[in-house]
Amino acid sequence: MRRKKQPGIVGVLATEVAEETAGDPMSEKKWVRRSLRQLSQAVHDGGFWASAMTVRRLLRQAGYALKANRKENTASPPERDRQFRYIARVKRLFWEAGYPVISVDMKKKELIGDFRHPGQVWCQEAERVNAHDFRSDAIGLAAPYGIYDLRHNLG
Repeated sequence: MRRKKQPGIVGVLATEVAEETAGDPMSEKKWVRRSLRQLSQAVHDGGFWASAMTVRRLLRQAGYALKANRKENTASPPERDRQFRYIARVKRLFWEAGYPVISVDMKKKELIGDFRHPGQVWCQEAERVNAHDFRSDAIGLAAPYGIYDLRHNLG
């Protein structure tokens, strides 16, 4: 165990973590701004050797854990369910009357211009694009969508 071989390592790590701890002053939520590798280097600069995995283990022993954001806040307006019931009722009335019933699928808005897009294509030379995706650099903004006729596109 590192603490037995290097008795002062926990104190050095605690000092580094204290200097790099951020958080919400109105709650108990706190986090460390540095990565394990950066903390490992800081411990090394303090005169001790500790790998990133050793720093991880010591942080866990000090009560820290690696956590990600968790979606839990679901404050929907009370009329939201009523809105969907209304749409379903109108859809059923249109369907029964023989009118077209369409579904519109809206995608995320996309910047138009020389921006990086995911995916690959076979070519002789890669296309050069902007280093950053700033909306101010865009030629325009597109909202891709598709329309599907529920009655006639029963596939």
